[in-house]
Amino acid sequence: MYLTKTRLIVGDLFFVVGLALVSWAIFYSKQNELAFELITLVLLGRSVFFHYNWYKTTGKIY
Repeated sequence: MYLTKTRLIVGDLFFVVGLALVSWAIFYSKQNELAFELITLVLLGRSVFFHYNWYKTTGKIY
């Protein structure tokens, strides 16, 4: 997989939108709170992984 700047930015936007959706879902339904938190952790881990690989490859944050 080739990591580009666009993929990095889209991944961050995906995380922000996902975080908003998870927050909205937790606000309206307390039943699946653990599942929503796990989704948030997966999205955060994906974003951190992409940023780490991007920084390791280019030496830049963005």
